[in-house]
Amino acid sequence: MNESDQTRRAQAQAPFTHYLTFKLDQVKSAMLHPANEMYRREFGLDVRALRLLRAICDVPGVTATRLHELTLVEKTLLSKDLKMLTERRLVRRAISPEDARQYRLHATARGRKVRDASDTLGRAMEEALLASLAPEEHAQLDDLLGKLLLAFREKGGQPDDVAPAQE
Repeated sequence: MNESDQTRRAQAQAPFTHYLTFKLDQVKSAMLHPANEMYRREFGLDVRALRLLRAICDVPGVTATRLHELTLVEKTLLSKDLKMLTERRLVRRAISPEDARQYRLHATARGRKVRDASDTLGRAMEEALLASLAPEEHAQLDDLLGKLLLAFREKGGQPDDVAPAQE
């Protein structure tokens, strides 16, 4: 029995597993666990904290509000992680010249070094985790996910034919 047959058989036994969101969640979990272990061992940071550091490196002077929008990290966790990144001197906060109520976030030299090293490790881990895909399949998966993300963003994250949940 090949892998596709095994997948179809498992879905027949547990029909909820055919949903794309379930499959994406399973893939995410399978990828995050080893990545978190490796990143914690190497840098003392998890994937979420590194995602924030990477965004701060890529968008110098970003505000916490914009960082939340870019990374989709929940605000309480964002605040906790920013405090930790600041205490570890990977990120520094500066009062915004446009609005003294806001802080602008910048990576320190140490933060940029951690980011560079974590990117190298991250690419190697992602390559190993996606080794079961041919390069063309990996590119196709990336394109399809990008297309879905763009469509959801254009629609405000809500598919046209699904009504919002009523409480």
